[in-house]
Amino acid sequence: MKPAAIKKFDLLYLGSVAVSLLGVLLVFDTMVEISNDELAAQGIAPMGQGFLIAGLAFWIFISLALWFLISKLRIEFVKYVLALFAAYGVYAAAMGSGGEAPIVTVIISWISTIMTVGAVYFLFTPEAKAWFAQKRGSGD
Repeated sequence: MKPAAIKKFDLLYLGSVAVSLLGVLLVFDTMVEISNDELAAQGIAPMGQGFLIAGLAFWIFISLALWFLISKLRIEFVKYVLALFAAYGVYAAAMGSGGEAPIVTVIISWISTIMTVGAVYFLFTPEAKAWFAQKRGSGD
């Protein structure tokens, strides 16, 4: 059975992925316009929605893969990878806060980032460390 710390990790991390996805969906059309404008300014043909959808699908895949490796397979090393991604997320959210992004996007970005940092915190609790130390399949 999973300890409370890992259950909290699951809830916060998967919640942060859902919040991020909601944020992207709210501004998807704007993202397509900005992407097309930037590509056109560089003399590159606009790639449209398909490119952004592929990128979003790749991001979701990576996020869920990290969750699966940590929460289901108990691969402890992956928590450090996720911690690095969370640190980069804090940096990216801070850099995005001062730009031209709509306030809704900035707020959603910070909510998701805070949830991810909270989730990572629970991976480093003594309870979680003991759970990672157990062999997979025993007591789960």
